[in-house]
Amino acid sequence: MNKKAFFIGSATLLSSLLAFQSFSNPTPLNSVQKCASLLPSGYNFSMTINAKIDTTTDKPVVSGILDLTDGTEILPPELSSKVEPFKQCVVKLMK
Repeated sequence: MNKKAFFIGSATLLSSLLAFQSFSNPTPLNSVQKCASLLPSGYNFSMTINAKIDTTTDKPVVSGILDLTDGTEILPPELSSKVEPFKQCVVKLMK
């Protein structure tokens, strides 16, 4: 996987997460299981979360990468856009 492209995509995802709200689903999405309802059907996904937590400052700083794959090296663009709500939901749980 092209790490630079993945990092840029992940950074873009992480920067957009603070404003994420799910207005289409009135049920709170407060677990990964509930976030999974946002994924398109018909796929087997694998998720990896790699996070760093810096507690050397007054407020702990959390940074990381959420990787979601369907078994291919890079998700096709049309599938990547369909899994974006799930990624945003999971990252919101971690904040």
